[in-house]
Amino acid sequence: MDRVPFDWPGRSASNPAHHRVGEFLVTDIQCSPEWARDLADKIEAVMSGKLSYWERTGNAFHLELSARGASIEDIVDESRPIETVPLPEFRTAVLTWLQQSQS
Repeated sequence: MDRVPFDWPGRSASNPAHHRVGEFLVTDIQCSPEWARDLADKIEAVMSGKLSYWERTGNAFHLELSARGASIEDIVDESRPIETVPLPEFRTAVLTWLQQSQS
């Protein structure tokens, strides 16, 4: 994708999984605080053990949250590998995205 990458604390520009997180937020969560808040709630539920698993299919990506992390699959270009990041890193990105969407 040729959008400006979204940045958050701890993001590594050379990490393809971090790039995928940015793509997911820009494309599937967009500027919706409601979607970002719901996603943050689901991350917390999985991290706390209230949910063992949660998934969502959006415009361009399929997201799965589990104890393994946040796995993001490109459903437009299925030749791209699934990228996974630890839930704490994903939570930081989502919360930063939420802050920016509200400002």
